[in-house]
Amino acid sequence: MITILFIMSASACSTPAVKSETQGENRGTDAGIEATVSAIGPISDGEKKTIVFSTYFPDEFFVQAKKKYEAKHPNITIDLKFIESDDAHGEADSEKFIKTTNTAMLSGSGPDLIEMDLLPKGNYVNKHLLVNMSDLIDRDPSFKKEQYYTNILDAVKLDGGIYGMPLNFIMYGLIGNETMIDKSGVKFDDTNWDWSRFVDVAKELKNAGSANNQSALLSEPPYLLNEMVKDQYTTFVDQAKGEAKFDSETFTILLEQVKSLFDEQIVSETARQAIFWNTSIVSPTDYIRTMKQSEFFTKGYAYTSKLYAKPHADGQPAGGYFRTYKTIGMNAKSEVKAEAWDFIKFMLSDEIQARAGSAGFPLNKNVYQKQVQQLLQEGKVVSDQETGPLKGKVFDVTAQDLQGLEHFLADAIYSVEFRPSKIDEIITNESKAFFSGQKSAEAVAKLIQNRVTTLLNE
Repeated sequence: MITILFIMSASACSTPAVKSETQGENRGTDAGIEATVSAIGPISDGEKKTIVFSTYFPDEFFVQAKKKYEAKHPNITIDLKFIESDDAHGEADSEKFIKTTNTAMLSGSGPDLIEMDLLPKGNYVNKHLLVNMSDLIDRDPSFKKEQYYTNILDAVKLDGGIYGMPLNFIMYGLIGNETMIDKSGVKFDDTNWDWSRFVDVAKELKNAGSANNQSALLSEPPYLLNEMVKDQYTTFVDQAKGEAKFDSETFTILLEQVKSLFDEQIVSETARQAIFWNTSIVSPTDYIRTMKQSEFFTKGYAYTSKLYAKPHADGQPAGGYFRTYKTIGMNAKSEVKAEAWDFIKFMLSDEIQARAGSAGFPLNKNVYQKQVQQLLQEGKVVSDQETGPLKGKVFDVTAQDLQGLEHFLADAIYSVEFRPSKIDEIITNESKAFFSGQKSAEAVAKLIQNRVTTLLNE
């Protein structure tokens, strides 16, 4: 499922487009953002205008949003652009369109709205190519911040502003073997643990005899290092300024910490089982499936699962991790900013987020509550496994099953850099020398700093 989601986001990410649902060429004139932010309702001056909206593939969410908005605003055309691709050409097509989009934005000919999921938002902010939507929110009385997960909006800010509006977000956490943990008698507060406390808990679990022949996590040193860097990406990469910060004590400490996790067998490459493992949650229904499936494993292997927060970096405040999905940016040179902003608000409305459907939790809190109520009314979730022991299994759903999920969403404050990049490759390749004992943490940190700096300056 995670792989499918990544493919979806990879193919829903960028860009100017080859194919267009509508071919309207009129871009309209600048109605001025003042008109939108001072108005109570949607713009309806009757002037014919077109909003060019570029995505990577024809996502049904955007198709439905376009149709519904145009029905309400006959004078507005949403020129939804996309390409047709397939698995064989997906990677090449995405790279091509990212480059094409970058060129278009830099030349001032980019679309009015663009899906930003795989685009270099930090570079765009650095070059002043996107509208700061924080300014629009502050000046628009019709935008009620309390209706949305403001923790998500605050966390996605770059250089103090929101330059991409997330329509949805995906949560990251740890699934833990609650049956084993309860039997151990070990108590801990995962809502406020850092990696140092995580190590202490893992040792306590082993000493309690509940984790024989198991590790706390399964991973590999370079992979875990990359994951921890992405969890605190802004600590090491200033996206708005295009600066790297790997030649710091913070990063060398992180290198040493990852190595110690493997040296002490807290994390292992070879253990047969783990007490915790990483997971992503995309909806209340997905949450139920993820938590319930372990209860239906083969006899002798079944157990109860629980969702735990991921440990945060030492010295950082407690909070959960997430990534945005369907993140919409607005071209700073658009001539239809007022209309484009109105369409973004429309895509965040109850009507669209609830009916059109989309992977990820909705930014709109009211829509999330409706999803929960609908799930409780149905009272059951069917396994999505097509083969194996979980095929056809039905999981019962109660209000108790969903307790704590909304709190989990509201506590998310760390935006994870999820996109594979050349920075990942640099960290992986250079850190191997440290984990094998060939180079010191300081030497490896310096090498990574120099290579990433060169990359950012290209």
